[in-house]
Amino acid sequence: MNNTLDLFSSIPSSGVRILFLDTETTGSDPSTAEVCEVAFLLAEYNGFAFTGEKQVFETLIKPSIPIPPEASAVNQISNKMVADYPSADHFTAKMGEFTEKADFISAHNLPYDYKILKRQYPSLFNRFNRKMHIDTLRLSRHIWQEIPSHALQALRYRFELDLDIKGEAHRALFDTELVQSLLHFSLKDSICSDLQNNWNSLVDFIDSPLEVKIFTFGKYRGNLVEDTVASDPDYIRWLMKQKWLAEEHPDLYHTILSKTGATK
Repeated sequence: MNNTLDLFSSIPSSGVRILFLDTETTGSDPSTAEVCEVAFLLAEYNGFAFTGEKQVFETLIKPSIPIPPEASAVNQISNKMVADYPSADHFTAKMGEFTEKADFISAHNLPYDYKILKRQYPSLFNRFNRKMHIDTLRLSRHIWQEIPSHALQALRYRFELDLDIKGEAHRALFDTELVQSLLHFSLKDSICSDLQNNWNSLVDFIDSPLEVKIFTFGKYRGNLVEDTVASDPDYIRWLMKQKWLAEEHPDLYHTILSKTGATK
């Protein structure tokens, strides 16, 4: 499964190019997982308007480690399916044809895919700093704060994002096209109207703090942040003195600032 469609010869240099991507991997830990399928969709925009021009690449990849059955159960990719495909290094040049043209990269839960791709393809992905990241998971959490799930497949059914998409869910190309569809749908929301068709403004909006309602670590894991702020101020004061909090959990850091009325 190796498919490339090149339509970029007619694209003006003034357009903005976004590289939508998705990976299927050997596991859930991005520090150790390897890519076993990748899909790139490089799309050109005039402001927030999609010009219709795109370039697509998808392929299976043989990882250096076996695909665990638990991973296969999610992505439907078996060791037999990838047995005759080249290893990750074989695709560096082809992927580079896409990454070198991109102004931004976009995925749903982008930090996961980015960490793996940056580790396996550092020469291609090191240049994509945070100001070039469009994470549709974080964007959906900003726009639709009250919905119960921001998982890509849940959003797919909630907003009927797949009407023009063919293929299978949880496969790389299908999910990549779904991410583009989600981004287009998100940009129609009134909350994005103040961004004035500016991609840098969108990135700043996505990167702005989100309210964290529940602790995901520590002795208060599973507890409401608001309740913990009120019931154990000593713990909160200790937590806010930890340098790693703002770096590793910036949204929680800003949430506590807001709840306590403290300043940075």
